[in-house]
Amino acid sequence: MRRRYIIGLYKRRSIIALIACLSALFFSMYGILFGLIRYTKNGVEPAELFRYFTVDINLITALGTGMLAPFAVEGIRKKKFSCPEWAARLHYIGTSCISLIMFFAVFVISWTDPVMAFGEANFFLHVVCPVMVVLSFFFIESNYRYTVKDALLCMIPVLVYGIIYFTEVVVIGEENGGWPDYYCFTTNAPVVVSAAAMLAITFGVAILIGRISNRLSKYRLDRLEEGLWDSEVSPVEIKIELFGLGRYIGRHEDPGNATVPLDIIGLIADKYGLGMEELIRPYIKGLMDGGVKENRPNGVKLVSF
Repeated sequence: MRRRYIIGLYKRRSIIALIACLSALFFSMYGILFGLIRYTKNGVEPAELFRYFTVDINLITALGTGMLAPFAVEGIRKKKFSCPEWAARLHYIGTSCISLIMFFAVFVISWTDPVMAFGEANFFLHVVCPVMVVLSFFFIESNYRYTVKDALLCMIPVLVYGIIYFTEVVVIGEENGGWPDYYCFTTNAPVVVSAAAMLAITFGVAILIGRISNRLSKYRLDRLEEGLWDSEVSPVEIKIELFGLGRYIGRHEDPGNATVPLDIIGLIADKYGLGMEELIRPYIKGLMDGGVKENRPNGVKLVSF
């Protein structure tokens, strides 16, 4: 069996993450700009475009994927992809909310106003963009595991927009300069029912996406563990490889901000019955040999990526 070198484990996932981020960013920004051009040509003020939930969520999605792109680029350079929890959560919020747009377009708006749901450019905005963004989300191999708490966070944009929408449509009213009831949420059902349904569906969609992502991450990790190395590899060979990984990262990290990949080391330790400390030592030695010195300002930061 051909062995896989540790220093190359994250390069593939970094390249895939970058492609996925750029794809999602493209579709999100294209949806916003396409809508802006279209409505402007029809005599609608550009500011009015942001009355629509679709446009607002595309902005959040573009922000989330845009924030991940630099981490993917850095991952290609250092052969490891990692991102902070806040970036993963923002990406998750945008993806869940844009999925909600497709859900309502297909199962709610299309029944009352098919043109608004799928007419002209709306098919692209309500179906094509969400599908591409969700697929891109699943291709990014983040180590972060999404929880119920994260799913609750996905409800915040819906709640904020709902409050603004209710104020403009019901409290102010279209006749007094407010918004028309674009989504028929105050005419087809009581406001309380519409609000509860929106929040419940948002939570359900977020839970579904989070669980699919978590299962995909576990599947990839299991595949990685199965194909990492063969069972005949010796502890000495493993330590030499960890020394090489530390040396590589030591040459590419900022001297005062070098990281220790506890997730990879833990994976190897569990698979081959070795101790964490036993494997961390050659890695740290490789860091030092690669250029990270103990007398540098911040030393070595122990983090998991």
